[in-house]
Amino acid sequence: MIRPTRTTGGVAALGLALAAVAILIESPAAALGAGSLGLFILWRAGRFDRDFRALATSLTVNREVGRTILRQGAAVTVRVRVDCTHPPGMEVRVRDIPPAVATGEAPLCRPGETGVYTIRIMAPGRTTFGGVTLSARDPYFSHDLRIRHLNAPGLRVFPVGSAMASGGTDSGMRDLEVDRRAALDGPSVRGFRLYRMGDDPGRIDWKISAKHNAFYVRELTGLQGGTPLVAVDLPTREENDSEVFTRYSMVVTDAVEEAIESRAGCSLLVIAGGEILRFLPGTEDVGEAFAALSGLAPIEPRVPLYRAPGPAVLAARARLPGGEGGLEKAFLARLGGVLTVFARESRSPFADAVKEALAWVDATEIHIYTLARGDVSHLGQLVRQAKTRGMRVVVFAPAGTPILPGVDAVEVI
Repeated sequence: MIRPTRTTGGVAALGLALAAVAILIESPAAALGAGSLGLFILWRAGRFDRDFRALATSLTVNREVGRTILRQGAAVTVRVRVDCTHPPGMEVRVRDIPPAVATGEAPLCRPGETGVYTIRIMAPGRTTFGGVTLSARDPYFSHDLRIRHLNAPGLRVFPVGSAMASGGTDSGMRDLEVDRRAALDGPSVRGFRLYRMGDDPGRIDWKISAKHNAFYVRELTGLQGGTPLVAVDLPTREENDSEVFTRYSMVVTDAVEEAIESRAGCSLLVIAGGEILRFLPGTEDVGEAFAALSGLAPIEPRVPLYRAPGPAVLAARARLPGGEGGLEKAFLARLGGVLTVFARESRSPFADAVKEALAWVDATEIHIYTLARGDVSHLGQLVRQAKTRGMRVVVFAPAGTPILPGVDAVEVI
């Protein structure tokens, strides 16, 4: 939208003052002056709009990228030059827009100048630039326009640990503990896509692959009930390992982008200990999801649970076996009564907050990403709330992580 400058505001104020004088003293000269100023502002607005349209039409972008095929997390240098037909009396600036999955900011440049900046692609897959932002102003009006179609060249990013990114030394396969019950249910096929390094070879459709002379994998309806819910558990500051957390962040961003691109959006829940830090009920915008993930780092939990089991576990513990008799039976009966009362009166603010968050999403499956270090009581409460809503729970954690009760499948990251 065209914005008036202070000069235009002053001219408009003068015109209103002349119009007021013309009404008060019935002065034809003042009325003529007010009308002339109004026509002048309209003429300047029309002229600016015409010049800006001609400027945007003549805009050309020459963007050079150091590498168009690179590894996830690698830095790449971008050189961009913008040329256009410069209208007289108009000040023009152009800013390049990096890909939504990249970190880095482009400089504001004049037409004919070459801007150089560095970006770091944080998610694998194919991506493009967001275009350019054209900013123009003259003494009376200004306008900013985002031009999306000027987004070449495309970039291809391989995930960390893939065969192509590491010279073929790593197959990129992940260990997976399969939920046998879900496997027997046999989720239906939603569609097909090209095979990516790290995909399960068991999902390759050999008939489609032979027909197109390329590997295609089956996309299953794992989250048919709505957008997926991705829960990210931040580690504590004492267990901070920059290399491990960087890889963990890349795995999370990769999962979020894949969830958005392969389905109709994604919901995001970021937790640390017994606290919800950020909650995005649902989005189809990759940039919005990465904005919610930006700035995340290991923190000191402000609401530790100290291995609090929660009311659900207390109620289960209250149903103790009767014992063999005598003092043991009496002790277990009394202990069960105490746990029953405590479970009835016990409330978990974190569990209540998770319950309210889950009520906002329409998902049949939750993916929990965690390093599973230290106290995991909050993860237990998250799993129990998800199972209460009938959701399938998949945990993505390092190898050797103990399996929490209620988890349907564990995938190694």
